Amino acid sequence: MRPQTLKRITRTAALVGARVAVATFLVVATLLLVVAIGDRSMPDPRLWHEQAPAGEFRAGDLDADFDLDDYLAFEDRVFAALDDFMLAPDELSGTPTVIRYVTGGPGDPDTFERNWNRTFEMTPDEIRGGVLLVHGLSDSPYSMRSLAETFRDEGFYVLAMRMPGHGTVPAGLVRAKWRDWAAAIDIGARHVAGKLTEGRPFILVGYSSGGALSVLYTLHAIDDEDRPAPDHVLLLSPAIGITRFAMASNWHKLFSWIPYFEKSKWVAIQPEYDPFKYTSFPKNAGAQSWAIAREVETQLARAQADGRLARIPPILTFQSAVDSTIIAADVLGRLYRRLPDNGSELVIFDVNTVGSLDEFYRDRTDRTMAGLLTDKTFPFRLTMITNASPESVDVVARTKEPFTDEVKVVGLAQSWPPNVYSLAHVAIPFPPTDPLYGPIGVDGRVQLGNLAPRGEKHVLKISAADLLRLRYNPFHEYMIQRVVEMIESAKQ
Repeated sequence: MRPQTLKRITRTAALVGARVAVATFLVVATLLLVVAIGDRSMPDPRLWHEQAPAGEFRAGDLDADFDLDDYLAFEDRVFAALDDFMLAPDELSGTPTVIRYVTGGPGDPDTFERNWNRTFEMTPDEIRGGVLLVHGLSDSPYSMRSLAETFRDEGFYVLAMRMPGHGTVPAGLVRAKWRDWAAAIDIGARHVAGKLTEGRPFILVGYSSGGALSVLYTLHAIDDEDRPAPDHVLLLSPAIGITRFAMASNWHKLFSWIPYFEKSKWVAIQPEYDPFKYTSFPKNAGAQSWAIAREVETQLARAQADGRLARIPPILTFQSAVDSTIIAADVLGRLYRRLPDNGSELVIFDVNTVGSLDEFYRDRTDRTMAGLLTDKTFPFRLTMITNASPESVDVVARTKEPFTDEVKVVGLAQSWPPNVYSLAHVAIPFPPTDPLYGPIGVDGRVQLGNLAPRGEKHVLKISAADLLRLRYNPFHEYMIQRVVEMIESAKQ
């Protein structure tokens, strides 16, 4: 081929490539602009959506001498600054009294016996082990309360850390980075390990994004002598798999710097009626969750390829078969199928399969994992919590050991509550007796676990799906029983 012909082809290819790139950019920008215009229909942001308390811990603050006391000093400053976001009852201007930012109102976290948005510790009379508990995205240490009490009662020193950007105002998640949360876990793990004498077990517990971060920490710790390696890992609805749409969450930055499109920073702007969890959700939070999941996948693949996964400690996971927050199947595909035969177990809460509900499900074939019990290739124990029969709301545990399809069935003396068709991502950690998220509630407070307002459509600011989402785990007693068994195993 002549040089001149080659040059023409090269120039033409470059021109076509440039035009395709420009066209692609214009299409994406147009779509984002359409979405941004649609975002303007969301409610107007309040102060707690526009600003965040100053002084939050960042990964860059970490140095060799930084410890939990330093971390708590940052937290003290943040919560002191939170006073500027609180409204007095005579300053409501139409704000409902249940909003968490009304001083002394039923949603004010400081009106509880303790402010569970903050890092907390529990110390038994004799320390027989230590546990670090990591909450999920938009959540707070309150979600770790029940498990924390269980570990304390079993003689474990407990540290439940508040992740940066959480527990204050939802704007705290607009600029938060997952590396800030990972750095906080490093601090917590070293602190818990420092409480233990030689031979005492260290357990790491993670819920949702905290579960993904816990897996990431464990992968780093098995290859880093400076990080205390956990002896066991407990995961609740771990955010191992996140929809790929989250990858594009931060593309809103193309427009959201313009005041006219400031609402584009948010997936949802809602009344903040929950004292211990944000109901508004910024797009950056989704982007960070995606980044964590991607990093976990990268590190798992590397550890599998070079054989380091052989050193990973046993992992016990509780996961709902249906989960609108994460991709439940990825907990199996991305994590558990890679594990060695080391005593790990995956516990799946199936949907309520009683026959009278069949017509209400969108796709039953996609909403059950019962077929997993016939797979002989799994290197881990698998337990399914399912109906005893299609005619019964009583539940049983169907368990198979690694590399077999022989199933042992054990009745649990528990049953599905009336009108409950499945668990939910946000339900796993909470017992039915939880004073906020349980079905009973507490006098004088919004009963978040039993909200079922009736009226006409399209009136409420909050969707019926959000209000009716299950907030507690009917089988929490079984879960705690299994956790205690894990604790006893760790002590040996």
